[in-house]
Amino acid sequence: MRPRRHCCKQGPTHTVVCPTKCNEMHTCSQSNINYIHPSHTNMVNHHLVKNTHFYPHTTSYQNTVDTVNVYGGSPQVPNQQQPFFR
Repeated sequence: MRPRRHCCKQGPTHTVVCPTKCNEMHTCSQSNINYIHPSHTNMVNHHLVKNTHFYPHTTSYQNTVDTVNVYGGSPQVPNQQQPFFR
């Protein structure tokens, strides 16, 4: 004889939901931000103008010479000629 199978009634099907398995994926991005820090060098050239003042002064001398002609007279004065009238 063959063994008999038990006949069982099938009940409703149960569904079991397992917790969701979370996978994390990491992405990476890069951005560049330029920071400009300006600086300025101002070259100041200093030039001194030195004004030197001169006050020249001269002194001059002037010599004057006066001449006088003195004729020593002779004891005899020459005769003056008479005008030519006759």
